[in-house]
Amino acid sequence: MTANWATGDKCELPATANHWLCDEPQPGLVLVEFVDANGRPHCLVDKSAIFGADLLPTSTYPRPTYIQCSIEEINGDIATVSPWWTTSRAGIPFLFDVRVEVLVPRTTG
Repeated sequence: MTANWATGDKCELPATANHWLCDEPQPGLVLVEFVDANGRPHCLVDKSAIFGADLLPTSTYPRPTYIQCSIEEINGDIATVSPWWTTSRAGIPFLFDVRVEVLVPRTTG
């Protein structure tokens, strides 16, 4: 499926949940990784519910998941995206350049 993306669109960035880290705070923390358009790996840690309902302490890891993002800019085949649920401690959005072809339309809330 090819989407026609525009600035401000919501999307999902495929990622891999690699480890269940701990049960607190509820519902538990998961380590999720993805690779950007330049081949650099990135790790995000947050509550399991942020990344998908099927991430549980008893799940088999690694397993596919997604990161819900907003598209900030598109330049050719590269999209600059920001996870919609997190910012830096200074309130600045995290930005990642990813290939447009890996993004999928948002399927959740």
